[in-house]
Amino acid sequence: MAGHGDTRYKALDHPIRRKIIQLLATEPQTYSRLLEKLGIESGHLAYHIRNLEELLEKDPEGNYKLNKEGEQAYKFLTGDIEPAKIPQSSYATSTLMIVSLLIIIIMGVILIGAPTRNNEQHITALQEETIRLNLEAIDTVYEIFEDWEIPREHWTGLLLNIVKIKSNLEELHTLTGEESLSTYAEQLETYESELSNVIIVGDPGYMSLTVEKRYLIRELHTILLEIDEALVGL
Repeated sequence: MAGHGDTRYKALDHPIRRKIIQLLATEPQTYSRLLEKLGIESGHLAYHIRNLEELLEKDPEGNYKLNKEGEQAYKFLTGDIEPAKIPQSSYATSTLMIVSLLIIIIMGVILIGAPTRNNEQHITALQEETIRLNLEAIDTVYEIFEDWEIPREHWTGLLLNIVKIKSNLEELHTLTGEESLSTYAEQLETYESELSNVIIVGDPGYMSLTVEKRYLIRELHTILLEIDEALVGL
């Protein structure tokens, strides 16, 4: 049987309902005020209010406000809930093998294709490539946050980008001696492992953006922004 939390978070699968939760987290709202702020028809608002009935209550003046479950749902939206431990699964051993093989191939291409140009040119090219890969990873993170069911290729693409970024950072550290790059590479190694775990315990098609995955992506997003700043200032 699905837990109460499953129902609570299922109610948040529409952007209008998420907006309602965010508005009520600020202060109680009248029905008319919600209509005005959301810019939708009364029938549509009534429909969404019904879907949120487990998260809302009315104060003595008749204003809508969040109940305790609603406050928890708001914390979920903002990423303030501590992540639950991701359960282990025997699903898709082949998927792990494929991902591992792709990582090996990427590492091999990087090593075999080491350029013979002078160091300055190589550093510049490597820096530009890493900035591009990092921006692609940040874009993927934004796409993940826009949806509640995430295509498998998003997770796999993000993992492969992180592997390449980490390897480039390690090489840039060797060439420039910039210690922060080595630190970021070590941090990405942890997220490489976590993203691999997300992939192998997921279902064959789509994976919902659960609390633990949201927490993981929020942390990774912060590090990617820091890496972008460090690369630009290199």
